[in-house]
Amino acid sequence: MKYQTLGQMKYGSEEIWFPLSEDILSWDEDFHALMLNDEMRMTAYESAIKEVIKHDSIVVDIGTGTGILAQWALEAGAKKVYGIDVNKKILELAQKRIEKANLGGRFVPINKISYEVELPEKADIILSEILGNLGDNEDMTPILNDARKRFLLSGGVFIPKEIKTYLVPISSQAIHKQIIEKKCRSISVKYGLTDLLNKLGIKNQFDIYYDAVIPISSYLAKPALAKAFHFDGADEAVYQTEIKYEIEKAGILTGVKGYFIANLSTNISLDISGDDIAERKTSDCWKHCYMPIEKPISVQPHDIFQLNFSRSYPKEKLTPFRQFYGWDGKVFRNDKIIGEFRHGTHKVNL
Repeated sequence: MKYQTLGQMKYGSEEIWFPLSEDILSWDEDFHALMLNDEMRMTAYESAIKEVIKHDSIVVDIGTGTGILAQWALEAGAKKVYGIDVNKKILELAQKRIEKANLGGRFVPINKISYEVELPEKADIILSEILGNLGDNEDMTPILNDARKRFLLSGGVFIPKEIKTYLVPISSQAIHKQIIEKKCRSISVKYGLTDLLNKLGIKNQFDIYYDAVIPISSYLAKPALAKAFHFDGADEAVYQTEIKYEIEKAGILTGVKGYFIANLSTNISLDISGDDIAERKTSDCWKHCYMPIEKPISVQPHDIFQLNFSRSYPKEKLTPFRQFYGWDGKVFRNDKIIGEFRHGTHKVNL
């Protein structure tokens, strides 16, 4: 098997995992091993890169990591790939990978955050995989807006070309119990929930989202589009959106599942919504986003669930990737509120 989930990284349904997108600067070789063995991620990106990149293309790979996307771009015929990554140790692994493939002469490693990079030429293609399971929870929007302005030729393209984020109310008492007990799995002992909550200044474990594979059978309503990203320079990094759902089956509303569907290229899509782990129809590294509700709400068919979902930044960013998400909601039955909640990684600053 070309891609295989490593032993300590194997996961089950309705099992909460450390939210890796909230601790980007701590990513290490364990996290990159998780990504490199994610069959869904790897096969989709390889196909899209080899579809889009042509002979003599100039490519900028933002967040190049261990260099696998850059390697595929070079194998597809790219004249040059500028590989940008803020992590020096991981970037050195990319250099070794590409040199081992005898492609080093066309790879230019740059150890900086992309905002600080000045390139000697503009690119035909901006390649990136700075996606979280909500789409933008690795701060892709301002990074790629800046890259469009400064790095991309007129008529150039992005991989991915479009991303859509979907949210759906769900019922999972199993996940709820794990959050109460702070039983959160991680890919190594380095990633601990209590340490992350302290680092982010979050006092309540229900005020952070988690990674988890959430079965489609847990849906209480139809998924709804929450946000679309087109990489045209007009995407928003700060926003608030209201979504109304009609509940379709009785259950206990415990939280909201989030996932993305990306059009990596014209013919290749990447949909992480699936729940069949055994058939490799789930993403090892993204899983799904789970936004919990501390006090679950009993719902019935035809109830209306009103969700307010938001993204913003702190007034003072202590790290380049600090972000806030908010999820507030009310459930109505016969126009009367029967339950409500307000959660988020910080009080929303819009």
